[in-house]
Amino acid sequence: MTRALRTGLLLAACSLAPAAEENVVSLPPFIVEENAHGPPWRYADGAGFEVLSRCPEDTTRELVETFYRLHQVLAEILPESLQYRMSTPRTFIFYDEAGGRNAAAEIVAQMMAQVPTADRDDLLRFDRAGRASVAAPKFRFLPNLRLWDRDAMCVFSLIGDGEFDLERLALTPDYINYLVRNRVPALPAWFVSGFLAQYHDAAFDGDEVTLPPIEWGPLPKKSAAGGPPLVTLPLADFFAYDLSRAAAAGLDGPRLWNAQAALLVRWGLDTKDRARRQAFFDFVAHAAVQSESEELFRAKLGLGYAEAQRQLDAYLPGATRHRLAVRRGEAPPPRFAIRLATDVEISRIKGDWERMEVEFVTKKYPAVADKYAEQAMRTLRHAYDHDSRDPQLLAVLGLCAVDQGDATAARGYLEAAAQRSATLRPRAEYELARLRLAALHADLAGTEAAGRLTAEQTYSVLVPLFAARAEKPPLPEVYQLIADVWDECAVRPSRGHLAVIEEGARLFPRRLDLVQHAASLYVKHGYLDSAAWLVDLGLRTAPDDATRARFAALAAQLPPAQGGAR
Repeated sequence: MTRALRTGLLLAACSLAPAAEENVVSLPPFIVEENAHGPPWRYADGAGFEVLSRCPEDTTRELVETFYRLHQVLAEILPESLQYRMSTPRTFIFYDEAGGRNAAAEIVAQMMAQVPTADRDDLLRFDRAGRASVAAPKFRFLPNLRLWDRDAMCVFSLIGDGEFDLERLALTPDYINYLVRNRVPALPAWFVSGFLAQYHDAAFDGDEVTLPPIEWGPLPKKSAAGGPPLVTLPLADFFAYDLSRAAAAGLDGPRLWNAQAALLVRWGLDTKDRARRQAFFDFVAHAAVQSESEELFRAKLGLGYAEAQRQLDAYLPGATRHRLAVRRGEAPPPRFAIRLATDVEISRIKGDWERMEVEFVTKKYPAVADKYAEQAMRTLRHAYDHDSRDPQLLAVLGLCAVDQGDATAARGYLEAAAQRSATLRPRAEYELARLRLAALHADLAGTEAAGRLTAEQTYSVLVPLFAARAEKPPLPEVYQLIADVWDECAVRPSRGHLAVIEEGARLFPRRLDLVQHAASLYVKHGYLDSAAWLVDLGLRTAPDDATRARFAALAAQLPPAQGGAR
């Protein structure tokens, strides 16, 4: 049995096209349970995701198994180690289309009646004579939408009846773009460019993904110097983004570099030898934390740049003509247990989705944002008011209160969650630490101890920050707050204490505020040798003179051999 997914649902990402009609406001789904009639909520989890479904069980099972299969196919060309990863399961909410439409009709009527005229000023309608009149907006609910928080992802999709080939579903380029570009540590630019260029026109068919031929621009018959034509950039130049040879050959350097990035990725993937493909992935992973070098290339792939160059040049003609089909392994999918969802699961998953909707609505149409915020808290409080103290529910309640600016309630929920579980989602741990530090600041304000935390106070803030550090994804604000805490601590930190902040700088080298803070702490506490590379990183990557001047001031405090003579 199959079910139709509304156009646009590809189990991952849905781009939002502007409405064609005038005065139409596209909003995320707003489902009030007491107004919605339909089948019960069902729940499934496993393989790093959760599903909350108000569809029949057979439809739910087909969707869950398809989602799993697609990610298994994806892992053949983009292993999980190279993807943006989260400790919090990715969440999917599948809603029966008929029930969703009925509920939406009631809610639209309520919204149109409640939106003040003053909030419709940006929806003026003009006639041919240029006269304006205020027109009540028309609301429509987006049938498919993906939303992200700093440490979570959720997709909502309306599912309808009819014939549809689940085997033809795919993971959209927008979704893959997010997984690739947000991976920590950041993937090399050449891999990001080359992989996304290949994936954009990829086709999924059952257990197989097919990549299109690569695009390659025209090449001169001979080089400007009269020698053999430049087919590909020398790999040392390519990895360094040195386009001087391309310019000398009369080529469009950036275009050649992008094409070669796609060629290199395609060459790395085009093998039936899984060990060989894994060696390429290992090279990419190591290149994300250290500069590409021939030594690293040889260590991972077993050949030097010259031999790899010859192979790339020989591989190029076929890669521009032929598609590449990659098939997943033969391991059968697990049998996912699908059961009725508990009240806690419904409140937590649906409430977290509604919490993430608020930011989206605030940007698109703030006049109704309060309605979404109220609905999110109402959903989350449903299980809480029925005496549930599930720590993950409490964590989402805390985040919802943070988002709504209620620090007192937020800390209460987050402290209660931390008492019941040693592990919370990364953002919840971070917000708990931030609120604890804010409370300490308030208590110490105006006293001699202001800005000087005791060891015990420092420990109380660092505990949730170190818990967040152990989860995925790493959050740069976690490392920044650790640096803030050590800046205020009355106890001198050891080199090992500050190494954690240095870890953050390595993970987020483009976050120069964090890099500068780490360097300044090393300088402040006399660990000048450790400060040197951070200062050098800042000087090399500073985007403007003001930022460069701040790092130059730190460099001046270092001994000449460590950067003070810069």
